[in-house]
Amino acid sequence: MKNPIQKEMHPIYTFSIKPEYVDEMTVDAETETKHKAGCVWKLLGFHYTQDQLERYCALYGITTDQALQWKNYWI
Repeated sequence: MKNPIQKEMHPIYTFSIKPEYVDEMTVDAETETKHKAGCVWKLLGFHYTQDQLERYCALYGITTDQALQWKNYWI
C-alpha cells in the first residue's frame, strides 16, 4: 500500500550524476571526519558526559579522539 502522503516523484527531479562530476562531489577522509565531529558537537554542546560522547561518536563512526581533535573548531 502506498503512503497517501508520499507524492509521485516527478520526472524532472530524477537525475543521474555523470562520471566526470563524481570527483567534484566527493570529500576526503579528513573533511568527512571533521563534519562528523561537527555533528557530534552540535548534539552534545558544552555540557556532556563521557558516555554521551562515546555513544554519539559510535553513532557517527568516529573515535572520541577524532571528535576531541575538532572540538575547538566546532565549539
